[in-house]
Amino acid sequence: MDMNKCLVLLITLFSLFLFVSKAEAKTLPQALKAGQKTTVVRKNVGAGINVSVKLRADRRAVIVYFSNLQNASLVSYFLTYKTDVQEEGAMGGIKLTGSSTASQELLFGTCSNNVCRYHTGIKIARLEVSYTAKSGKKYLKKYKIKV
Repeated sequence: MDMNKCLVLLITLFSLFLFVSKAEAKTLPQALKAGQKTTVVRKNVGAGINVSVKLRADRRAVIVYFSNLQNASLVSYFLTYKTDVQEEGAMGGIKLTGSSTASQELLFGTCSNNVCRYHTGIKIARLEVSYTAKSGKKYLKKYKIKV
């Protein structure tokens, strides 16, 4: 790569960095001391649901905890994972009964008549939680699970 192309690339990356930094950070008004700037990160608190994903102690299932469900009108999940043989998955939804919390255990396997067969050789596991807020806006949260 010649010197001009390198220079153009560096200027472009530097400009992009400055643009992103200014868009994400906001400063407080000059109510503080003159010349003093403080960076504030603002989050939209209370608008969505919270999701916590944990691997069960025996590593044969994932437990998904949901909270702030009062903010949602619809919640669904989709678990996919790869075994030595093929890709497997589980999907479902959360019944919104007025409670603000719920949990769901998703097995790496199948169960029938209270007999479970667990899959082995799980390499990649991913969970997608989608929900619709009471405002009608739709959200998707993605998680990678280390098995």
